[in-house]
Amino acid sequence: MFIIYGPTGVGKTELALEVAQYIPAEIVNMDVGQFYTPLSIGTAKPDWQNSSIPHHLFDSINAPINWTTAEYRIRAYKIINEIISRGNLPILVGGSGFYLHSLLFASPFSAESLENINMINSQANIQVQQSKNSNSDKDLWQQLYCIDPVRAEAISKSDTYRIERALNIWYTTGKLPSSYAPLYNPEMDYSILFVDRDRQELRKRIDARVDEMLESGWIDEAKNLMNSPWQDFLRKKNLIGYSEIFDYLSLNNRSSDAFAHMVELISAQTRQYAKRQCTFWRKLEREIKKEKQYTGTNVGCLDVVNLTNTDGKLYSKKLSSILNAVFERKVQ
Repeated sequence: MFIIYGPTGVGKTELALEVAQYIPAEIVNMDVGQFYTPLSIGTAKPDWQNSSIPHHLFDSINAPINWTTAEYRIRAYKIINEIISRGNLPILVGGSGFYLHSLLFASPFSAESLENINMINSQANIQVQQSKNSNSDKDLWQQLYCIDPVRAEAISKSDTYRIERALNIWYTTGKLPSSYAPLYNPEMDYSILFVDRDRQELRKRIDARVDEMLESGWIDEAKNLMNSPWQDFLRKKNLIGYSEIFDYLSLNNRSSDAFAHMVELISAQTRQYAKRQCTFWRKLEREIKKEKQYTGTNVGCLDVVNLTNTDGKLYSKKLSSILNAVFERKVQ
């Protein structure tokens, strides 16, 4: 399988579509926001339904619910194997690092057992909810840190979903959440391409894309989700931009200054997210190299391209030729 990862706004989708023009390929979504049917403009979802290239796992969730990383791994690998059985190359594209990590590192527990953690002990759920009601997200993170600093350090203080999930594991099983750490176990050979650009160019692309998304109707998209379960879900999920638009729409006076402030907040958060994605890549790259050295396996290939000074079309054509040759050898 071929995986394209990189910071938001860098041009991952365009590159994947270019490569798929030259070789028999199908695209698999690896971006959490693009799973959800009502979220299109705000997640930069491609027009996959009108594409000549088959797309998978886009518009896959119609309700405000989460897919765990274990669930994503199961669904993605099922589709990947089906694509390969048709003689096509699976190209996974997206910026959700946790889902990329799940393809390479599997939980030592089954998806069912992890999911049952949230169900088998109602008292644990009540305890977490009581903590949530009496504490801020930061306090919940501090509570987790006191219990399991290793797991806490791996979670953002604003990531309420994973903080609650970790606390649930502790209250339900009495085991440290970090003991559930996944093990390096890709189900097949893979190649990961990290796509990057110079910082200034990426910043300009991000700012321009935010403007374009707003001009394309992002505010109306968010407005249609207000006063529904989606509003609370998106705030908790921290998908960039939606909370800021909800706040703007709630203002009595939507002045031009208020609009400009909203735009700057969204752009700034998007730029910060891009930095976190780059940091995640550097950590993942070290982690993979360490695992490969430790296990002595040759499975997996890592590469990086900076598109700032690269002819995208020429690079895509060259890349597709390499991928086609490698893929043909693998399936023979």
